[in-house]
Amino acid sequence: MKLIKQNVYYYFWITAIVLIALSIYWLNFEDATLDINVHDTYYVIHNSHILQLIAFVYIFLGFIYWLFKKINIKLIKALTQLHTSISILIFPLYFICSYLLELLNPPSNFPLLDSTQNSQLLITIITLVGLLAQLLIVFNIIISLVKYFTHKI
Repeated sequence: MKLIKQNVYYYFWITAIVLIALSIYWLNFEDATLDINVHDTYYVIHNSHILQLIAFVYIFLGFIYWLFKKINIKLIKALTQLHTSISILIFPLYFICSYLLELLNPPSNFPLLDSTQNSQLLITIITLVGLLAQLLIVFNIIISLVKYFTHKI
């Protein structure tokens, strides 16, 4: 158990495996799409493709943490824990919130009056929180590298 607490990259790689499994499961659903409307253009992206992209990002983040462990550069523990917690817990939070939104606002029988604003706001907020959390790893890497090279000189 102590090994997993020290090696954060396992969390990212396990999450990537779960996301890949979920993307394979979602391939069976044709209507599992994300529709983005920009002025007069609709972008339709299948959820499985989004999950595969995010899984690739998580594999890359795990590789970064693994690389810093192998070259023996200590990252700031608080920033690492905060980045890992936000990055990993953002997906269960999204699914719980979207489920609660479906319970509170069931789909209407008349699709033109469908209220998708709440779900779009949820996706926007969670995406922004997830992207801002990725800045933590950038700050962590920069500060740790500066500390490493200044102590070495």
